[in-house]
Amino acid sequence: MKSKFILALTLAGSTSLACFADGYMDGVEYYQVGQDKNAKIVLDKTLNEPTTKKAEAYYYLGCIEINRGKMADANAYFDKGIEADPTFALNYVGKGSAALRDGNKVAAKDFFKQAEGINKKDAKIKVEIARAYYDANKVTYKEEYDDYLEKAKKANKKEATIYIFEGDIFADEKDYGQSAGYYDMSLLFNAESPIAYVKYANTYFKINPTEAIAKLKEIVEKKPNSLLAQRELAEKFYENDQWTLATEEYKNVIDNPNHFPSDDERYVVLLYFAKKYDESLARAQAQLDKDPSSFLMKRMRFINAAQLEKWEDAERYAEPFFAAGSEDNLFSSNDYSTYGEVLKKLGKTDAALQAYEQAVTINPEKTEPLKELSTAYSVAAGDEQDPAKQAELYKKAAKFFQQYIDKADFSTNDMFVLAGRYNNVMASAQNAEDKEAAYKSALDAINYVLDKVPDDYRISQRKARIYLVYEGSDKKAGLAKDSYELMIKTLEAQGDKVEAGRRADALKEAYNYIASYYIANGDSATAKTYYQKMLEVDPTNEALRQYISTMK
Repeated sequence: MKSKFILALTLAGSTSLACFADGYMDGVEYYQVGQDKNAKIVLDKTLNEPTTKKAEAYYYLGCIEINRGKMADANAYFDKGIEADPTFALNYVGKGSAALRDGNKVAAKDFFKQAEGINKKDAKIKVEIARAYYDANKVTYKEEYDDYLEKAKKANKKEATIYIFEGDIFADEKDYGQSAGYYDMSLLFNAESPIAYVKYANTYFKINPTEAIAKLKEIVEKKPNSLLAQRELAEKFYENDQWTLATEEYKNVIDNPNHFPSDDERYVVLLYFAKKYDESLARAQAQLDKDPSSFLMKRMRFINAAQLEKWEDAERYAEPFFAAGSEDNLFSSNDYSTYGEVLKKLGKTDAALQAYEQAVTINPEKTEPLKELSTAYSVAAGDEQDPAKQAELYKKAAKFFQQYIDKADFSTNDMFVLAGRYNNVMASAQNAEDKEAAYKSALDAINYVLDKVPDDYRISQRKARIYLVYEGSDKKAGLAKDSYELMIKTLEAQGDKVEAGRRADALKEAYNYIASYYIANGDSATAKTYYQKMLEVDPTNEALRQYISTMK
């Protein structure tokens, strides 16, 4: 239940926001690092503020619509931008970009010329035109975007956006080392903008997470109030499995008055991964008090209660959570596995088994639920009083563990468990066919383990027990004898590495079986020597001492 799993997390917030430190420019920054949803929220919120340059805000709103494939809506924004300020050239670039997406190359060139005509020496405009060609079709328009990139360098080789664009090109080609180098170069000409820092971290993280995180720390120190920088640093800690640091940094995000409402939900999740279940549960409930429909918070309330072993609360929270499922709100195998554990702890065995079965069904490619389901069936079988039902439960326990072995990168311990599962099937089998099949499978599994781990007494002990179950009360054939003798030798070799109590129990088991074998074959003298060995291990066993004294 404690394994890491993917949660449906969104970084976009609702429209209920505080003011933004840098006004609409916060939205521009979000767009430039690829967070269109956050960008639109900020731009819409700040559009009519006195400090907003509407022509620029409309340009980025139009770019967002282009990315959504909505050319008519994009052009409407660009037209509003031109109306607000005809001298702001980027809206002509935007109309040219939309024209390219519609396949109108001639119209696009005209718009680009209008943009250049406003300020022929503005390198940034040329970079934006190059990007428009690249985004429309980087293969078809390679000559055009290369040409405008060169024009931008001739106009002003210190324009930082030139190197950010080149970094983006290498990032698209998955050449992360080169892309990070260009993002780093852009900082020579604009060291205060978080854009290059974030893009550097997003690409270089794939090569060197530590270096990427260090780069984000630089911009957080330079701009401690930058929500974008704070959130990205927290995200990188999260992606690098540094739960505690991610949680601490996200606390800064939550404390920032400009944070998005969804950041509160993200923080709840990070607290869970940092194993701060009490705080995560409390914050999840607080979010549900604000928004009772939040599917994610219903999940977090449920799984936090389960981690805190508040089984009755977890069952109560599970009901509204599972009732909230839809095409947009999908359940994970972990949801059902957790529910299965909750029900098992509450003694609701049949319902728990159904939950575990659902965990397997919902994600057949995930292997861990198969082990959990196998364990649940094995436990249920141990509690079952009806021999026929018990046999069926043990068969299912073995079946699902075998499925796990067939699909997963299993360990020798997994094979050891599998041998035990088949031994249980054999012990409870209601017919000879099931017993023979389980016997063969149990031996195959334990022989695999014995070959890999020959120096652990528990392996040969399990093999002996498999033989013991198979032969029943008739010890004359002595099927388990060789395995018990091997176990004794292994224990002698392991010496003090085996805890004294376990060592004594294992030796008594072995000596008792071997003595029984000799009794069954009429060799009382040899049997007596093994009973005496058994008495040496268990000197307080007066019943055994008395029995030995009566032997002839």
